[in-house]
Amino acid sequence: MGFKRGHRTIAVVLFMCFAFLFCTGVELAAFPGEPEGYGGVTWGTRIDALKPLRYAGTDGTGVALYERPGEELIYGRAKLIAIEYGFENGRLTTVTLKVDSLLQYLLMKEEAFKRYGEGKQLAGHEDNYSWSGEIAEVLLMDKFVVS
Repeated sequence: MGFKRGHRTIAVVLFMCFAFLFCTGVELAAFPGEPEGYGGVTWGTRIDALKPLRYAGTDGTGVALYERPGEELIYGRAKLIAIEYGFENGRLTTVTLKVDSLLQYLLMKEEAFKRYGEGKQLAGHEDNYSWSGEIAEVLLMDKFVVS
């Protein structure tokens, strides 16, 4: 990935866009280490069971995002800048881990491969991967914003 000199680069990596697949009706197999949630919170947990939360906005689809104050921002050896929990209809449906550099992204990738295996490379994206299972989908995506 080439970056232009003179531009400040912020890497925002959407890592675990876990999708709660209860509406799909598709028969899928679990992948090694398939998570039933994140940070001790299982998919479908009601938002009111997780107080205190700090509102962090909404994603592009209108899912409400929250952070858990005091949560350790580590994933394997990667240092995170945020963990956002997404709630749809008051229930946990997504978790996004964010990092601020390519190095931290690579450390996150290392941990994801360790936990879930190599994953399926996403078509047209050199360094993006997915793992699809019975109840979760994990996406490892590099999203870089140049400002």
